[in-house]
Amino acid sequence: MKFNYPEGLKNTTPINARLAIKSSFPNAKRNIALLYLLWFCNDKKAQYDFYNQVDDKVKIKDEYLKPVFNKTKNLVNLKTDGDLYQIFKNEVNSTELVKSQIESLQVAFELVWCLADITFVDKSFSNVKERTGGKRYPKSISFTSNMDLINYAFLGQERELMSVLTKWLFEKSKLINYVNTDSTSEQLASWENKLLDILSLISENTAFGIKIPSVDKHLDLIFKKEGIYRSIVEHHQENVNIIGDSETKGPLRILLTMLKQNMEPYLKDTGKKGIVSLNTSNISAENILNYAQRINTNFKLSKVDLTNSDESEHKQKSDIESCRFGGKNIIFYGAPGTGKSYGIEKYIRDHGIEEYSAQEGNEKVFRITLYPEYTYSDFVGQLMPVVKNIPNSNEKQITYDFQEGIFTLALKYAFYHKEEPVFLVLEEMSRSNVASVFGDLFQLLDRNSEGTSEYAINNELLATKALGKDPSAPVQLPRNLTILGTVNTSDQNVFAMDTAFKRRFEWRYVSTKVNVENFDNNPLLHIIGVQRDISWKDFFYAINNFIVNDLHLGEDKQIGPYFIKFSKDISVNNNLIRNKLLQYLWEDVENIANMRSDKRLFDESIRSFSDLYDKYPDTQVFSDEFLSSISNGDNELNND
Repeated sequence: MKFNYPEGLKNTTPINARLAIKSSFPNAKRNIALLYLLWFCNDKKAQYDFYNQVDDKVKIKDEYLKPVFNKTKNLVNLKTDGDLYQIFKNEVNSTELVKSQIESLQVAFELVWCLADITFVDKSFSNVKERTGGKRYPKSISFTSNMDLINYAFLGQERELMSVLTKWLFEKSKLINYVNTDSTSEQLASWENKLLDILSLISENTAFGIKIPSVDKHLDLIFKKEGIYRSIVEHHQENVNIIGDSETKGPLRILLTMLKQNMEPYLKDTGKKGIVSLNTSNISAENILNYAQRINTNFKLSKVDLTNSDESEHKQKSDIESCRFGGKNIIFYGAPGTGKSYGIEKYIRDHGIEEYSAQEGNEKVFRITLYPEYTYSDFVGQLMPVVKNIPNSNEKQITYDFQEGIFTLALKYAFYHKEEPVFLVLEEMSRSNVASVFGDLFQLLDRNSEGTSEYAINNELLATKALGKDPSAPVQLPRNLTILGTVNTSDQNVFAMDTAFKRRFEWRYVSTKVNVENFDNNPLLHIIGVQRDISWKDFFYAINNFIVNDLHLGEDKQIGPYFIKFSKDISVNNNLIRNKLLQYLWEDVENIANMRSDKRLFDESIRSFSDLYDKYPDTQVFSDEFLSSISNGDNELNND
């Protein structure tokens, strides 16, 4: 017996969320009505090319429009004299479904209601084709199974559905009246609410984007409608701001239209721009929250991993154990110039932000360099005077606003972007009193196996300013927030870290060895007293060996391969050694070595740094013992 197997899953390209598109859709109901009627009255096929090109405009073909007219003509009459079909035709061709540019239609019907995929008939056109010039082009509409969902919901109620759709199509018309002859206004309202409930349910998966103000930048917040329900109920707040402080774009514009047209069963427009509240006229806040939880469960179950289940579970466990997306406290430590900051940069690239560059920065990476006077208030935030204009006046006034510190900014971003890796980078941690800087945040540094704070704290400022919660709400580090720091081992005597603080971090030693194959920071140097030109790598290896083995100092006094970043100009390199290396070796190595060893790094004739500075590079400044170690070829670092 011959048989066929099912076709495999099709690979599809993820649809663009269009969060930045300036799309408007002012009459949502009449366009939804027309779209459904065109599909329902024309044999409910999967795909149609409804449009004809007429000069710079498009119009719906009569072959598709007449079945709609025949289905609805008994529900309308004219407000004036004229040919009913011709006026019907003109009214339909004045709707946004016909006149709007394609991007507005795509945002409405692909992203918000997921009723149809809309493309140009001419596949060579891009989606921006209609942005300028005002010319419109024929479009192809492919319908989704959500049309069937509406159809099935009104099985046995076709007349009722036609009544609602016809009312929506012409309720704002100046020429055509909708005539309700078969039902009471209460019955029509119940059918209308049924359709609105379905459309709202379909649109629950739509993503909206706004910008939330911060100290010196904005934080992008992506949310869905269920997030609005939860915000009101869980935070015990009556209203929610859904537009932030910037221009509304993309699907959010359509959501605002839906609210103004009373299309949302669980939300209502308060009359204040962008402020919404729960619509509890027909359902309680508790039931709305239960609905939001069901929606959230639906989101969870819709994300199915189609890979092998055993491999998938192993990968999920591996991701948690390795905290691939955060949940760690790590300090990179080592001698100066070893590349600790580069280690942090690489860690960030390996753990979620592949294209990260410290030079260009990233909105998910919050970076600060600590210093001796750096305080808890700098780290978390503080009240600061701000000069503001007095409305309707030329005068100014001084007010006090809470200015978030780097920790609050990072926590806030991580809280509102829980599916993204976020990094807080603290450079030169040993140069400040970190125990004082962290204060009560110290308790948050204990992490559980998933990377979340094992213990929460009560901090009113963080609860309200960073998390947007009630002042008494507990504060924790989320698993998507990683804290990365650097410690220069030669600076440990500035501010010593106590053991309790240190044990809450993973310490990653950055060796003074060169750990890259093509080490390009490696010019040849001419050092008086060395018989041949010597590479920087061999030279600093020799210095490090001499520091540990001959001067009997600790590894923290050694130098790393990037202690100096060299130029291709030899004369510049001599100045770099003179101005950077010699000063460090004299102050931090030679002066301390005099108390521990009878050997010297520099020639015994040199008694002051000014003498050393004047003699280099034209005179031998290094001691015979050190130069001898170079001549003997003892250049490979052996301080493992």
